[in-house]
Amino acid sequence: MHDFDDVDPALFGLPATRPVYDGFAAGARWCDGGAAAVLDLKSEADGDPLADMQAMLSQMTKELRERFQRFQSQKRSAEQMADEAADEAGRKLGQADAKAAIEAVSLIVRTLEKIDSLQRTVMSERRDAEERQGEVADIDALIAEFDRRVEAKARAYLEMWKAEHGTCAERTEGGAVSGSGADGKNGP
Repeated sequence: MHDFDDVDPALFGLPATRPVYDGFAAGARWCDGGAAAVLDLKSEADGDPLADMQAMLSQMTKELRERFQRFQSQKRSAEQMADEAADEAGRKLGQADAKAAIEAVSLIVRTLEKIDSLQRTVMSERRDAEERQGEVADIDALIAEFDRRVEAKARAYLEMWKAEHGTCAERTEGGAVSGSGADGKNGP
């Protein structure tokens, strides 16, 4: 077990003294006036990580689309301000604002392209995972079919053997020695 006595609780945003209310995560321990650090392990999160990634990328796309529209509007306003400026300073200010908006739009477009690439990768990973799961189901079905065929073949061989040799009751009644093995020898 870890010894958290030397951990500075301020590193985790926790106060050095225990608050009057218990507003922190359940299981947070206090020792000697300080809190023991409790790590939030993201790897133990439940759910589908690909679905979480897809949702995050979709949210980012939506937000970037809104910012894209806002910067396009700012660019038009800055261009209009530069065209209507009465002096050189106002025109240059409008042009600088338009240039900054164009650069922001360009950055957003490149980011959206990367997000699109990531979404395609996530969809490909999901498709591959579904195919792998389908393969497992196919393997299970193949094993079940194999077992069924082996069982049917074994029963057919048993019936053929019974037809050729008869059952144990028929053999003992017909004069065969009781207790003999399948090879006709007595004993083990």
